[in-house]
Amino acid sequence: MTALGDLLLELLALPCVTGQEGPIADWLAARYTAAGERLRRSGASVVVGGAGDGRPVVLLAGHTDVVPPSDADRTPRRDGDRIVGRGASDMKSGLAVAMDCFEDARLRAGPYDIVLVAYAGEEGPHDGNELGPVLDAMPDLRDAALAVVLEPTDLAVHLGCLGALHAQVAFAGRAAHAARPWQGTNALTAAGGLLTELHDRAPDDVTVDGLVYREVVTATQAWTANARNVVPDAFTVNLNYRFAPDKDPATAEARLRDLVGDRGAVTVVDRAPSARPHRNAPLVATFLATAGTEVAPKQAWTDVARLSAAGVPALNYGPGVTSQAHQAGEWVPEGNLVAARSTLARFLGDDEPADGGQEE
Repeated sequence: MTALGDLLLELLALPCVTGQEGPIADWLAARYTAAGERLRRSGASVVVGGAGDGRPVVLLAGHTDVVPPSDADRTPRRDGDRIVGRGASDMKSGLAVAMDCFEDARLRAGPYDIVLVAYAGEEGPHDGNELGPVLDAMPDLRDAALAVVLEPTDLAVHLGCLGALHAQVAFAGRAAHAARPWQGTNALTAAGGLLTELHDRAPDDVTVDGLVYREVVTATQAWTANARNVVPDAFTVNLNYRFAPDKDPATAEARLRDLVGDRGAVTVVDRAPSARPHRNAPLVATFLATAGTEVAPKQAWTDVARLSAAGVPALNYGPGVTSQAHQAGEWVPEGNLVAARSTLARFLGDDEPADGGQEE
């Protein structure tokens, strides 16, 4: 057992499904106010630290919210060498590591001005994510030299991220009785050509800064409102386009419209920008050299995109197991916390193990 594991169990015991992050924000605020730390709050998000003494600022960032629990992870617990609980991998283990590093006086006295950013709303809609409002309310954070987002990465470093675009494609037809379909035009089968093309479409590999990102367009939802004995006069498909860091949302939207062509009417309903790897940014390069671990492209969207858009070079590195995110019975190996903490501490300038990684 480790002190880091104990801290994670404390975090797992706090209720914080998306939209209900108030109690964990209050807990964090009380913890750091009692410690005499500089604390700023925006909504249900908490920012702690910031000496403002001229050292390069490093943000240790993580979201506090989780998806709704399952019966298999509702009660936080140790199970052998694993810690089980909703958010164990995604991403309270990362938050525990960030907190432990922030609370280490040796690291705080090192070459970087460390700031802890614990924000709400990541698991919900893009517009409900509080990191954006935090960056707006505290513009000094935009001057950070690096942000480490401790999302689950299986102890690898994930650089950049894909952008995400959701578009609804509406197919129009003319209603008729299903017994006499020739009297109408079937909007559902009119979508067949595009759906078949998407089914057969291979991922498009795009190389950015030596990393290969896989672009995909996926039909994720479909609906029509007619009765089952009526030829549908309207049919809508949701397309999810994950695009590489060489494209902005406007370029991605144009490419998706070209793909659909005149086969349906496209309405974009949600968009999130991609993020470039920033592989050559000074502190990103330092982190990679220090970590000495696998470096991979982020084949998903994370808040490195929001930070990059704000001018902050950012990377993903965390102890969580990617395959455990949102799974029933979610768990993380307790040893992953110790390993991630050690890597992060080396980067922050301390090669000695801290109490958080010691067995009790």
